[in-house]
Amino acid sequence: MSLPFIKQVPATPPILANQVEELDLDMEEEEKEEESMSPNPAVDSIDSTPSSISSRSLVPLTLTRPRGLKNSRRKRDLFLSKLVHSIHNHVSNNKRFNGSESIKSSWNITVVKFLVEKLKLELAKSSHHYTDKELKGACVAYFLTKRREYRNAMNPFRSLKEREEKKLRSRRYRLFANRSAIVRLFPPEKQRLWEGVTEELMSDEEDSLHEPGVWVARSPRFRGKELSELCYYIDANSKHGTKTNRMYGPPSDRLPSADVQVLPPHLYNPDFPLELVAQAQDFSLVSGQQKAFCPDLNSYIKVKVEKDD
Repeated sequence: MSLPFIKQVPATPPILANQVEELDLDMEEEEKEEESMSPNPAVDSIDSTPSSISSRSLVPLTLTRPRGLKNSRRKRDLFLSKLVHSIHNHVSNNKRFNGSESIKSSWNITVVKFLVEKLKLELAKSSHHYTDKELKGACVAYFLTKRREYRNAMNPFRSLKEREEKKLRSRRYRLFANRSAIVRLFPPEKQRLWEGVTEELMSDEEDSLHEPGVWVARSPRFRGKELSELCYYIDANSKHGTKTNRMYGPPSDRLPSADVQVLPPHLYNPDFPLELVAQAQDFSLVSGQQKAFCPDLNSYIKVKVEKDD
């Protein structure tokens, strides 16, 4: 029996608890993706100079890195992502994510519910159809973006490193797209050799530390010799590969993912750790000499391809 002067507090609706559980599941998936985007501590612990790498640490063929963004991150719907961004950042919207709090905070849960309702209204006029879980997943993904921005503001050095890694990854994707377009104009046997190639097998085009505006192409050590020869062949017959501001540098220290290690030998070189040890023991590379890392591209010119942009 309740007293008339005591206000009854309603219990938390069960639907809210269910929503928190679903957000927890989405958050766990997204946090795994965020971890895959963070710098690899195993790579950071290895000195950048080959002479400092001991044979004991490289003889076991277990050099690998966590599954990269391309492999572990679930595909994002570009239309839905842009719609969430537009609604969240609209000048009239005052319900925005707080990156300093967890997704399970009462405010961020309110923002998710608000965005989902707005998304449903917007999509009612569209031909696109999404489930509630997909809508919540897109909102949680954007929350992680805002939280990452907040954390980067607290740690600017990590922010700079992540931006650098993102820039190199973006350049590898562009290089892969460029070479894929060129190889279609080559003989069938070279096209077959290109099958199964991914962006991870492309070179890291880094900004030169000594010459502003110059890109230094550093091929991955784990790339197969046949594929490297094909890449030189493509570069010699493309506008991008023969740019005057693009030069070749020493191989990259980037490690292969588990997916790359199952590729055939003409794409992936499983003996690269042993070769790295041998090279470290007889380290005689001279900095600034382009020909020390790449054969003369003129020997690969067979047919000049112009339309590669």
